[in-house]
Amino acid sequence: MITCLISSPRKNGFGASIAAKAVEGAESVGKTVSVHHLNDMTSYRQCQNCGGCKNNGCHCVLKDDITPILEEIRDAEGLILCTSINFNDTNGLFKLVFDRLYSFLDMNSCSAMPKGKKVAVIVTAGADDTSAERVSIELEKIMEQHFYCQSVGRISYCTWFMPLDMPMDPEVLDRAFQIGTRFRDC
Repeated sequence: MITCLISSPRKNGFGASIAAKAVEGAESVGKTVSVHHLNDMTSYRQCQNCGGCKNNGCHCVLKDDITPILEEIRDAEGLILCTSINFNDTNGLFKLVFDRLYSFLDMNSCSAMPKGKKVAVIVTAGADDTSAERVSIELEKIMEQHFYCQSVGRISYCTWFMPLDMPMDPEVLDRAFQIGTRFRDC
C-alpha cells in the first residue's frame, strides 16, 4: 500500500491534480493507494517534543487525526508527499503532519521506520519556483537521510498565478503518472 498526503486546501488544485496522477500511476502497476487530504482533518496537534514516542517503540502518543496516518505510514510500502509553498516553505498543514514523523526516530535519532520505502515528492508554488525546487530537494533529502527512503522522483511546479481553472500542463501530469509507476518495485 502507498500512502499519499496532500496538504493543498483545494481538492482540485494544481498539487492535488499532480498527486492524483501519481496515484493513478501507482494504481496502474497494481498498488493500492490511500489518499489523505490533510485539510479534511478536524483534530490535530503539532509535535509536542514530549519524548513519549521515545519510550514506547516510536509510536506517537498524541491522539488525533494525524495518529492513524502515522501508523499507516509505518506499514506503507511508499509515500507520495504533496505540499504547496507559503512564504518560501511548506504550507503549515503539511509541516504540522511532517513534524510528527519525529515519532519514527528513537532516542539516538535512528529511524524506526522500516527501511526501503519509496517516496515521491510534489511541491507547487504560486510564484516562487526557486523555493518550490529547494523545498522538494530538502523533503527528498530528509526522507532519504533520516528515514532511509528511496526516491522515485520529485516534481516542483510553479503556477505563476495561473487562474485556478487553468488546465494543467499535460507533460507535468504525464511525468507524475510515470513517477507513480515507479512504485511497482516496492
